[in-house]
Amino acid sequence: MKKFYILVILGGLMFSGCSTDKVVQDTEDYAMGSFVTSKIKAKLVKTVGLESFNINVRTYDDQIILTGVVDTQKQVYLAGSVARSVNGARRVRNHITIK
Repeated sequence: MKKFYILVILGGLMFSGCSTDKVVQDTEDYAMGSFVTSKIKAKLVKTVGLESFNINVRTYDDQIILTGVVDTQKQVYLAGSVARSVNGARRVRNHITIK
């Protein structure tokens, strides 16, 4: 009887679709998201008019999310434009607010 249960469990594991492909893809997505986030942060710091502001950049579910506070609407647009210009930034959500 014990052997039967062991065979059932092993058979279930074989057909459960356990795969490392998903883990590998998730890891690659995370690494790419981190890389794009870093590139955006670096570019924002170098952009004239935005260098003195603390703009946060996060990656969530293949989206770039910008948050923070700036002085003008022009700076909000500029930050969004800079983020969108980075290669690999597919979707940018600009949640930056004005003081």
